[in-house]
Amino acid sequence: MRFMLRGILLAALVAGSMIAVFHLTSTAEAHGGGLNRCGCHFNRKTGQCHCHQDRGCGCDCQPARCK
Repeated sequence: MRFMLRGILLAALVAGSMIAVFHLTSTAEAHGGGLNRCGCHFNRKTGQCHCHQDRGCGCDCQPARCK
């Protein structure tokens, strides 16, 4: 019985650690602002165009290579 309890606790610890790591990494990659079809958006504080993904050209706010 003691070994079974130890195994259950170990499994819970591993599962909890995996959930914590997943949560931290997925939160770090999240972005609150919506991106346009070119993969960019305007920074609300500075008004400058900021790109996360280069999906092409033809938007008001587009990757630097398009200008």
